[in-house]
Amino acid sequence: MTILSSVLATDPTLAACDAALEAKAAQEKPRAYLGMSSIGESCARKTWYRFRFAMREKFDVATLKRFADGHRTEELVIERLRLLDGITLVSHNKDGSQIGYKDHDGHFSGHLDGDILGILQAPKTKHVLEVKCCSEKKFNELKKAVAELGEKQALKKWNPVYYTQAQCYLAYHNCTRHYLVVATPGGRDWMGVRTEYDAAHAIQAVAKAKHIIQSSEPLDKISNDPSYFECRYCSFSPVCHGGDMPDRSCRTCTHSSPVAQGMWHCQRFGKQLTLDEQIAGCPAHIFLKTLVPGEVIDADESSITYKLKSGAIWKDSEVK
Repeated sequence: MTILSSVLATDPTLAACDAALEAKAAQEKPRAYLGMSSIGESCARKTWYRFRFAMREKFDVATLKRFADGHRTEELVIERLRLLDGITLVSHNKDGSQIGYKDHDGHFSGHLDGDILGILQAPKTKHVLEVKCCSEKKFNELKKAVAELGEKQALKKWNPVYYTQAQCYLAYHNCTRHYLVVATPGGRDWMGVRTEYDAAHAIQAVAKAKHIIQSSEPLDKISNDPSYFECRYCSFSPVCHGGDMPDRSCRTCTHSSPVAQGMWHCQRFGKQLTLDEQIAGCPAHIFLKTLVPGEVIDADESSITYKLKSGAIWKDSEVK
């Protein structure tokens, strides 16, 4: 470690700022809906866990800073694109809200970075615009994919999650072309990649979302091996592979289920639940059976008794 890096690593002010960033992020509410930006992830079980608030995802400060790079780079790229005469770029509706779409009773949602017309490669064709920020390494991998497969096939190989997001946006925006601008942090390097609409892929993604939303139990794992590379770095691995209990929330409770208009309904108390209520849960909480790492040995209206994998007997019951 150099003298400079040693000083930076022990700077108490910057260390305190990093801690404050992590603390602030830990207080943010989870996304209330299943996002089109994540439906392309390879593990449907992970997506189900996220939708069900099974465990709060925690991000270290390096990841949080990458998220911030992405948001600021998006703004910078859009600002630069608007400098070009002939470009019509719409990023928000007339009321100031971001262009977005909802499906499956409001539980599946996505928001476009923009709608763009006038790019020089195809000036008369409207494109869905998406902006992504990535590392130099990932940027160079995209360059390689374009060189090997051509521009319109590169995105699918480079990032299947982004590709699926693009196809969903094209389907809901009634558009046949997608224009992705990928930039390194700060926008020092950037490149554009156009992708054509793949209706079959979009239909599969929308159907997958419906299955995740409507399922009352976790979907299949991508692997039963916790050391598998995707599982090893997954936020939900402690629940999925480690036998940990999930968080208590209305979405992990047997009494609640998703209903119309993006809402959740509690059958136990006969009411619709606010997001804050969903996150907090209540004393009547009873875990979905498939979330408990054990075998049901007894059950009644207000409790379920399990024999856990450890051999212990545990009773999940309403708090009186």
